[in-house]
Amino acid sequence: MNHHNKTLLKLFDTIPDLIFYRDLDGIYQACNQAYAEYADKTIDEIIGRKLHEVLNKDEADRYLEFDRIVIESGEPHQNDIWLQHPDGSRRFYDTVRTPLRDYQGKITGVAGICRDVTEKERLRKLAEAEDYKYRAVLEASPDPIVAYNMRGKVDYANPAFIKTFGWSLEEIVHKKTNFVPEENLAETLEIIDKVKRGENFHNVESQRFTKQESKITVSISGAMYRDSDGNLQGSIITIRDTTLQNKLENQLHQAQKMEAVGALAGGIAHDFNNLLTAIQGHISIIQLKTDLEPFLEKKFSRIEKIIARGANLTKQLLGFARGGKYQIEALDLNQVISDSIELFARTHKELTINTSLAHDLKRIEADHGQIDQVLLNLYVNAWQAMQSNQQGIKLTIETCNFEVDKLHHLELTPGNYVRVSISDNGCGMNSETLKRIFEPFFSTKQRGQGTGLGLSSVYGIIKNHSGTITVYSEEEIGTTFNIFLPAITKAAKETSINSQKIVTGNAAILLVDDEAIVREVNQEILSELGHRVFSAGNGRQALELYQEKGNEIDLVILDMIMPEMSGAEVFTKLKKLNPKVKVLLASGYSVEGQSAKIMAQGCNGFIQKPFTLELLSNKINEILKGKKEIRN
Repeated sequence: MNHHNKTLLKLFDTIPDLIFYRDLDGIYQACNQAYAEYADKTIDEIIGRKLHEVLNKDEADRYLEFDRIVIESGEPHQNDIWLQHPDGSRRFYDTVRTPLRDYQGKITGVAGICRDVTEKERLRKLAEAEDYKYRAVLEASPDPIVAYNMRGKVDYANPAFIKTFGWSLEEIVHKKTNFVPEENLAETLEIIDKVKRGENFHNVESQRFTKQESKITVSISGAMYRDSDGNLQGSIITIRDTTLQNKLENQLHQAQKMEAVGALAGGIAHDFNNLLTAIQGHISIIQLKTDLEPFLEKKFSRIEKIIARGANLTKQLLGFARGGKYQIEALDLNQVISDSIELFARTHKELTINTSLAHDLKRIEADHGQIDQVLLNLYVNAWQAMQSNQQGIKLTIETCNFEVDKLHHLELTPGNYVRVSISDNGCGMNSETLKRIFEPFFSTKQRGQGTGLGLSSVYGIIKNHSGTITVYSEEEIGTTFNIFLPAITKAAKETSINSQKIVTGNAAILLVDDEAIVREVNQEILSELGHRVFSAGNGRQALELYQEKGNEIDLVILDMIMPEMSGAEVFTKLKKLNPKVKVLLASGYSVEGQSAKIMAQGCNGFIQKPFTLELLSNKINEILKGKKEIRN
């Protein structure tokens, strides 16, 4: 062997790659030291031997097959293989086999070079695992995520993006997707410029189109991403669909606002009721003590009618304020609707009314008068909205049973309901009007043409009956109100006091009311009826008087709403002092709600302000005779 060949062989032995050369029969013609170490033999033990004599049978068969591919194709062949070393370690090699030819071009054997890429493979698998982990996070995200390259084309979109916006991956990957409404284009371009400058952005409110061209409200966040060398590669954008969230937040804000307004309305109604009670009381005293001339009798009768109208207004206010239902009974809503339509149609003959009333409609437990008020308000509202319609005025009313098996509507618990839908073909409402439609005294009509409480009264009454009301409207198309009221399976009982005659007596009565004008006039009325009266302006005074004179007192007339100590607290303490104490509860609110709890604890009766002299005297008489008032 000449010096040049010896130098070449020494050079091969310094190379860490495994190098070999086998002839067409699989006999080794050459290999370097690294290959000999892998085979756990010396170079001399390998040269001249067949593959099966150097390596185990399984490996030899596999490598001969690779050699055969190279020999038959005449082309190099690459594959990655794991090799077991004598020390027990397994290493991963990138192997390239090349055909060797003589000077005539005839293939004489196969030369191979195996490069150890174990570390590279480890890093590749690690990167692959990291990539899989991050991809899993992206694909599990409930929010749409899209990755753009530096040219603004889509490289990736997660399943949530596909589900929300409707495009398939094939339709958007490597393409530019234009789903930005024109009115949001300027702010979107500004965001893109911001991201290109390397700035992140979070929760930017905007709008986007879906494939079906429906517009949704979104919250967008995003940032640029870089490769391992720090070079910018593109941007990752998260697009959260906030359409439903915004709708629920608006409903919640509206409910909170209506709750606050309702509290104010309830306070006004309470004070107004006390004023009416005082006025009615003074009129009763005058009528009781004086034989009035016909002229004065007529005037006082007119005043009492005005008081009754005022009391009706407070009922509306209390209905809006969720202060209570008044005369509860089981109602066939179909019949109530039919009766109300017949009445309304008499004075609105130009109106075409279509009905679709479910024959198996469940009953509801409600105040007949308040439900009538709800229906009348909605009829009037629809009729006014349809005045400009040249195609004819049409009102459609439908009823059906409705089951809520989950939180289907805000503020509706699961259960059985009755739904009433009242639709018109009127002018409809814009979004701003819809937001305020149930506010007291809000109106789209000119000054002086509104109907006062209007739809706010409707809202309060329905809420007070444990139901809800929704409205859907489109301008120039029309409006639909949907009312949901709980269905019942049994009828409610009713009780009433029919007597209208004044009944006198001689009982000792403790009168408890924080309003001086009410307390003073009622004290005078009770005295005129023949009773002996002790009066207290608050709960503390009432308890002190009862402790002192409890053995004398036959009846306590107790106001429900008082500062510092409520009527409910006073009642509880009175029952502790004397479990057999007789109490008549008086309130501007109804017997529902907190008053109902006191009645259930053994209160003897309830009277609603403002009340007439006749009603008060009868209530007192019944309690003193031991006829305890029974209510559901």
